[in-house]
Amino acid sequence: MNETASAEPSAAEAPDAAHDRRLRTAAKVGVGLLIPTAIISIILSLMTERAADCIMNGNRCSSIPAPVIFGAFLVSATLGLFAASCPRGRLPFPTARSWAVKLQWLAQLTMAMLLLASP
Repeated sequence: MNETASAEPSAAEAPDAAHDRRLRTAAKVGVGLLIPTAIISIILSLMTERAADCIMNGNRCSSIPAPVIFGAFLVSATLGLFAASCPRGRLPFPTARSWAVKLQWLAQLTMAMLLLASP
């Protein structure tokens, strides 16, 4: 009887597990939307008059280096994979998954804004 009692989560652990599942889901959604976000941002950027002027005449081209945009993409992907797959026992501190998801979405938003600003 003690084995079944110890296998059940306590009342304090249940909200933590639910919060952990929500964070993992948010990280998975972010990773899943990373490539569509990049593609849509590129398409929208190429539809502007500034992009046409840059491509046709070489005027008004962006000065944002491509490695910065690619770095934001990699940071978002890395943080999302970490947040989605790292077991709770291996996290460096209790709120690490929450911070990783927040930084993942911030990096993804930064990547999208950089892509939209650079034709």
